[in-house]
Amino acid sequence: MLLSGGCLLSANVLATSVDFRHEYKSDTKQHASRVKMAHTFENNFSMALELKFKGEEGKFMEDLQSNGSEIDLGYRYKINDEWALIPGMPIEFGQSGATYKPQLRLTYTPEKVKGLSLSGRYRLDVKPGEDIKKYRHRYTANIGYKYQQWTFGLEGNYYYSDNSEYHLYNNGRTNYENNFTIHYSMGSWTPWLEFGDVSVSDQSSQRELRSRIGLRYNF
Repeated sequence: MLLSGGCLLSANVLATSVDFRHEYKSDTKQHASRVKMAHTFENNFSMALELKFKGEEGKFMEDLQSNGSEIDLGYRYKINDEWALIPGMPIEFGQSGATYKPQLRLTYTPEKVKGLSLSGRYRLDVKPGEDIKKYRHRYTANIGYKYQQWTFGLEGNYYYSDNSEYHLYNNGRTNYENNFTIHYSMGSWTPWLEFGDVSVSDQSSQRELRSRIGLRYNF
């Protein structure tokens, strides 16, 4: 990891961004925030650092405390003008230890449909310190469309646990999540919104609305 980081830092910087996000879950009434700093380099490597925080008992900006952190290393391999392959390795750090998330994404941007993008991703969440909750599979599909300053996105996620005792939703081994996003570009600034259909707990079939608002600045 240190070797990879050294290679990234030796490259010429192509793009840098800082993104702030705040979220609220409708039923559980939980607030949470995060700040993400990302860099993309001319050699197609990327790296990001994410710092998460929340108020005590999930209250809005009250007695703020750490809610974990994450680093993300990736590389974009351009197959041709329409297809690209992006392997990556996010690593999340939390109270229960580290979670490694090796992933592979395939993107398609058809030249005949300007502004359209499609992608699919596989990710394996690995918690080395766990026994039952050690492996979780995640399959993601994305549809994006950019029109002038607007960008719209649909995302679907499907989760599956390796262990039958590792419950994700409604006392079962599977779960799902759907998100809709809207971005509006204003020069270096991009405000955005996201609305998600997420599960409340691993023991019930209850769902809730997760609303997110964010602001990204591109250097």
